[in-house]
Amino acid sequence: MLGLDTSIFDQSKDILSIFIDNPFWIWENYLHGSKYLKTNGRCCFNHLISLPTKDGIQYPIFDFQKIIFDTIEKNQTIWIHRANGIGLTAFMLRYLAWKILSSTELDYKSIFIVAGSGDKSTEKLEKKLKNLFEKRFPLLRLESKFTDMWLKKTWIKIVTPKNMMNIEFYDTAYLFIDEADNLEVKELEALERVTCINGGNCKFKTILASTSTLTGSMFDKIENDPTSGYSKLKLDYTYGLQDISRKFP
Repeated sequence: MLGLDTSIFDQSKDILSIFIDNPFWIWENYLHGSKYLKTNGRCCFNHLISLPTKDGIQYPIFDFQKIIFDTIEKNQTIWIHRANGIGLTAFMLRYLAWKILSSTELDYKSIFIVAGSGDKSTEKLEKKLKNLFEKRFPLLRLESKFTDMWLKKTWIKIVTPKNMMNIEFYDTAYLFIDEADNLEVKELEALERVTCINGGNCKFKTILASTSTLTGSMFDKIENDPTSGYSKLKLDYTYGLQDISRKFP
């Protein structure tokens, strides 16, 4: 990374202040490159914490992910049918961390993440969230107890679908359910009581994502209901194919 000013990570400084009002990503390439050089890498949230890495290679936030970003920013309820391997879960963790750190909007609020594949998934998501800051901000540690975490002044709870039935959605800002098509009937009933799965008015953003759609499932019903109130995205494997070889800047 060119000319990154590592003094911004001085542990004696207020490590949270640098995130305030910093954009998640600058989507116009020329403007982004220019600001990156001008600010010595302080141009956006993702450059501050370090770009996503896969197999030892850094990648930018891809152009197709702007569709996801804009959809979440502009809508209260979002339905996403996605292919494996497009990085949606990692993107969501970065997005939620940015929302917490870039302003005071989520102070004293809570975020719930439902991992649809059991206890190992909750542990994996917790580790991924903590790893976002290990490289550049080692002192920015997420306080945690089991699957409860606190980042700045926001409570983050990662649960399995079974544990979701005991959740009290108090002062909730976001609910992200990964592999939402794996939910069982009892779990769906619990979810329907506190969210707008059935078209009610949501007080918090609800993002449902899944790689599969079973006929007759909740996920399937939302897809085929034009009155569901959900903004719907279908992201197959072709998304990002043109982006995958692109580096930054």
